[in-house]
Amino acid sequence: MKIDTDVLKVIRSATVDGLTLRLNGTLDRKLYDRVNLALQAVGGTWNRYQRAHLFPFAAADAIAGLLATGEVITDVDRGYFPTPKPLVEQLLDLAELTAGCEVLEPSAGRGDIAKAAAARGAVVDCIELDTARAEHIRAGGYAREVTAADFFSVKMQRRYQRVIMNPPFADRQDIRHVQRALRFVQPGGLVVAVMYGSLPYRSDRKAKDFRARVREARGAITELPDDAFPGGVSTVVAVIPVREPAPPSLFNPQAPRPEDFTPRPAVAQ
Repeated sequence: MKIDTDVLKVIRSATVDGLTLRLNGTLDRKLYDRVNLALQAVGGTWNRYQRAHLFPFAAADAIAGLLATGEVITDVDRGYFPTPKPLVEQLLDLAELTAGCEVLEPSAGRGDIAKAAAARGAVVDCIELDTARAEHIRAGGYAREVTAADFFSVKMQRRYQRVIMNPPFADRQDIRHVQRALRFVQPGGLVVAVMYGSLPYRSDRKAKDFRARVREARGAITELPDDAFPGGVSTVVAVIPVREPAPPSLFNPQAPRPEDFTPRPAVAQ
C-alpha cells in the first residue's frame, strides 16, 4: 500500500523512544485513521493509557522501511484476516482437542487460535512470517515454540496431532497452505482450516483435486455464515482427517513396511 505524503509527514514528526511512538499535535479523524493503519502494518498498537503506539521491538526500526520506501504491506495485502473469537471456538470444537494434544498453528497471525487452544490444555507451536506478530505471540507466553519464518521454509515433520489454521487467502494460497499442513500431522490426526468461500464451486484443477482429496480422507468442507468475518468475507471450514497410509503391496518387496509409518508417541506434558 502506497502511503500518502501527509501520513509520512506525521510519522516523521512523531516522537520515538524505545518501543514507543507518540504522534505530535492533534490530527483530524480521517488523517489519524490513515496514520494508524500505516503504523499497524509495521507492528504498532495504540495504547490509550500511554497515549502512544507501542511496538514489540524498537519503534525506530519498525518505521524505518516505511519511511524509506513510502509503502507498507497491509494485512489485507497479505490476505490476512484475523480469526474472530466465535469462529476460533468453533474450530477448536471441530478439532476435538484433548489435554496434552500437540497442535500447530501455521501462519498464526497474532496467535488467536493458539491462545485459545492452549487455554483448553493443548501444547501449541506457532509459525508466523511477520516478526512483529511472532513477537506478540512470544510475549503472550502460551506457545511452546514460536518460529518467525515462512511456513514453506520450515522443515516438515509429522509431529502434531492437530493443525488448526486460518491461512492467507490472497491468490488462492489457502489450498497450498493446507496441503502442506497435512504433512505435519501424525496418522489419526486432523487438519482444521478456514478457507476461501469459493472453494466448493471453483472448477480449476487445483480446487477439484483438493476437494477430491478431502472426500478421499472422509473429511468435510462446510460453508460458514456470511457474518463469520467482519466485512462479509466468504469462507468455509475444512476438516481433514489424516489417515493411516495404505499397506505395502505384496508384489513390491521395496515398498515401505508398516512399521515405517508408526507415529512418534506423544510426549507426556
